[in-house]
Amino acid sequence: MPASQQEVLTSDQVRTSRTSTEHRPERLSSRRAEIDLALSAVADGRGAFVWTGEPGMGASTTLERVHEALHGASGPHPPLVLRVAQTVGPQRSGGAVRSLVSQVAQVTGCAVPDRLVRPLDVADPEYGYLPEVGAVALAEYLEEAVPDRTVVLLADDLHLVDEISRAVVVGLVAQRRAALVLLATAVPGGFDRPLPYPIEVRELAPLGPPEALHLLLVEERLAVAPHVAARLAQNLAGNAAAIAQTARLLSSEQLAGTAILPDPLPPVPAVRTLLGDRLDGLAPEERRALLVAAVAVVERTDVLLAASGLSIEEVLDGPLSGQLSLVSGRFAFTDPRVRSLVHGDARLADRTAAHLRLATVHTAVGEEDIATWHTALATLAGDPTLAPGLVSLAQRLLERGDVVWAHEVAREAASQAAAADRGEAYVVAGTAALQSGHVHDAADWLRRAARCEGGVSSARILGPLVTALTHVQGQVPDDVIAPFLALADNDDACTCCVDHEGRPRDAAGGCEIGDVVQGLTSAATLHAERGDGVAASQAFDAAKRLARRCTQGVGGLDVVRSWLANYGVGERGKGANLPGSCLSPEQEAYAQVSRAIALADEDALDVAGQALASAVANLAPVRNGGRWFDAPSGAVTPYVEAHLRLAQVLVHFWSGNITKARRELEEAAFRLPVGLPFAGTGVAVARRLDMAVHGSVGTVATALEETCSCPTSRPVRLGLLVDRAIGASFARHHTQAATLLELAAETDRRDCAHMLHLPGMDDVEAWVLAGRPDAAERALARRRVEAKDLSPANRVATLARAEIALARPEDSVALRDAVASAGRGIASPFEHGRTELCLGRALTRWGDLPAAHEHLLSAVELLTQSGAWAWARQAQGELAGVLEHLHALQVASARSDHAPVPTTTPGGGVPHAGAAPSGRPRLAARESDVSDDALDELRARWADELTERELDVALLVVQGGSNREAADQLYLSVRTVEVHLGRVFRKLGVRSRVELAVLAHRVGR
Repeated sequence: MPASQQEVLTSDQVRTSRTSTEHRPERLSSRRAEIDLALSAVADGRGAFVWTGEPGMGASTTLERVHEALHGASGPHPPLVLRVAQTVGPQRSGGAVRSLVSQVAQVTGCAVPDRLVRPLDVADPEYGYLPEVGAVALAEYLEEAVPDRTVVLLADDLHLVDEISRAVVVGLVAQRRAALVLLATAVPGGFDRPLPYPIEVRELAPLGPPEALHLLLVEERLAVAPHVAARLAQNLAGNAAAIAQTARLLSSEQLAGTAILPDPLPPVPAVRTLLGDRLDGLAPEERRALLVAAVAVVERTDVLLAASGLSIEEVLDGPLSGQLSLVSGRFAFTDPRVRSLVHGDARLADRTAAHLRLATVHTAVGEEDIATWHTALATLAGDPTLAPGLVSLAQRLLERGDVVWAHEVAREAASQAAAADRGEAYVVAGTAALQSGHVHDAADWLRRAARCEGGVSSARILGPLVTALTHVQGQVPDDVIAPFLALADNDDACTCCVDHEGRPRDAAGGCEIGDVVQGLTSAATLHAERGDGVAASQAFDAAKRLARRCTQGVGGLDVVRSWLANYGVGERGKGANLPGSCLSPEQEAYAQVSRAIALADEDALDVAGQALASAVANLAPVRNGGRWFDAPSGAVTPYVEAHLRLAQVLVHFWSGNITKARRELEEAAFRLPVGLPFAGTGVAVARRLDMAVHGSVGTVATALEETCSCPTSRPVRLGLLVDRAIGASFARHHTQAATLLELAAETDRRDCAHMLHLPGMDDVEAWVLAGRPDAAERALARRRVEAKDLSPANRVATLARAEIALARPEDSVALRDAVASAGRGIASPFEHGRTELCLGRALTRWGDLPAAHEHLLSAVELLTQSGAWAWARQAQGELAGVLEHLHALQVASARSDHAPVPTTTPGGGVPHAGAAPSGRPRLAARESDVSDDALDELRARWADELTERELDVALLVVQGGSNREAADQLYLSVRTVEVHLGRVFRKLGVRSRVELAVLAHRVGR
């Protein structure tokens, strides 16, 4: 790999992130699977892998990551790592082998035996042996020098190693005599002939969105949003070097997804090195055709041919066939990086000429709007007459959901328009940027509109400006809406009109009450999402008063009322959750989101999920491409779709399907700005799901947190405290966990509005586990008050766990009945599993170990079913402790000549009915024809071959017991019994229970 590209992948240049690096995931390579494969081969002591890929794909970096991992290896016999060196300057035959021999001698102190000196001197110009002889000699030397260590050969760019040394290394691997592993890189097609077995050539696939995110966030230490990383991976064909270089050219806002990326992306050295030669060989007319394709906004083949002057045969049969793909009347670049390079290397005059040719073609076919766009880009001095057409085109694109292109066109309109006519272009540019999630751009353009001379009133931009500023600043700009709140209190004002300063004016000036109402309702929902119920009520009440004074009518208030009710602000109006036919696609989407949340609050989770699935299918269909008019008419924008998708994730989470919720959140995060909706709830959900699955925060959640535009919002701030508490609890630091939960409760100043519920952790049980029942009692009192904001099922589960944690041993029977009854009403296996876990812990504390065993088994099953693997591991740990205690009691009972001791701790419980009076387990449920003497003899015979637990399982099976009976008898899960039984079969050389019984019969005779 060229040095310039390798520097890109290993550079120490970093960008400071807003979030402390201690919250980042562990620094691991994006090629983790390949590294694990290599390390596995080293552990086995044999294997050979050659990684190939185009320059910049990270093959050399993967090799270095393996070297780093091997360098930290410990143990009595760590691997010996040797570098297969390339000769600097003219190729010198055999130089790499001589270097290997020198490295071995230096590290081990073992000189080359006299008999091997000549066969190993392959660098001698008079070397008369075949390379195979050198390979045999090198194998013998390694066996003598490092007899008890695995030798690892690292060869970066193996194809550049001199031919005889490469032949010796390949022959050494093929012999498979010594414990040796070859790890190498090479360019595709770098060898004259295929490499022999057992060398495996592995082509490194292009980085996908998750790998690109890992590269930028973890390895390059850049704060980047998942959907930006996905865009870079797509447009740069997954080339690691190109992705890293391009990311360094972008601003922090562009990396965070709050500012629009340049289109095309700027060409970087990695792209020039890779594709420059391919373009240098093209004729001028062919480069001109590629430039036309690069600046075109519709991908129709007829437009390309007409503007370039080439025939279809010239494109299909000439050099352009490798750069452009023509299918079904449309064209596309075979490699998206070619478009970037062609556009970036073109002169301004060439781009202007290409736009003029396209303008002429579109004018000829009657597409005046597209022709206006190309004419504007070909106009260097600016033409104010083009501005109205561009604004109209931008509004069309915005209505279709093509928000990025709408922003680009509106921005061009602003540059063409005269100073007094730019206001409308600013408004469309800002609105389009907001709807694409680029909130910094939106705030910038809408501020320009507010300062624009003439034409744009403050009422017109109030809604989008309030939303954009809230996302950028992290709080609702009350100073912006204050004049309009006062306007609503002015009973003497005109019934339908205000001026651009927010003061009443003549109705003849045009009605803008609807714009003010939209702005106030936006402020109300944003306040509610951030927990300020008083401000939300104030803004919504003002909006309702103004709406009543508007003679033209204002729609959408029922949707806002329902939205606020989901946060506990006001009451849900009649029919407020039923979308209406008069709503716009945006209002329809928000109505479905609000309705789904309301249904979930009533435990109608299936209906909520169906409503959202229908809304997504109808309002957020799959987009086919990134050109003009590719999106279906009436599709919602990315900002609105992010609300829909996040609502789906929440419903899955509330349903207890952690696996599906996490998968859909990650899919959405790589396409949409999911960190914006619901005051950053997407960040909190991503973290909470990761904690449930892994017990730590993953790459996507970390990226969302680091690029969150509102890190101090209530969902993000309190969610972080709860996540830290969960992590502390998993580490059994119960006092720390309880303290963090207490801090979250004290920080959460409940001001009429409550947050959307995120299943987390119970503070009552945390205090009990920390040994603070007094604090647990206070937490229980608070929990009883706050539970009214939960759905009925969640309320029952939450209060049940709180009551269990503080209950007394004599209440155990009643509590078990109550939990069984509550479990039938809890649809979420996650909530049900946590309740079973809480009860299992309580029963363990009370000493009723058999009952604890039963409930902990249920907890493991339910939590595993939900996909909450980290919680399931906690339940398994509790279960293992109970089983260990039960087993110890059983062993003590077996060693006694008396009746078995009770299988409980002094806190209570009852003896287990199936315990045997001796060391041999006996079935309690049926008679067995195997005598006690026979069982004693079997135990003595098999004691040297089987572990104690395997003996117990084997003896119960010999008596005719089923796996379930053995599990009940030994306090194990059925799966554990199956594992033990499989080991018994292997160790005793039998294949079935019948053969085991026959073997036992023979032994007993």
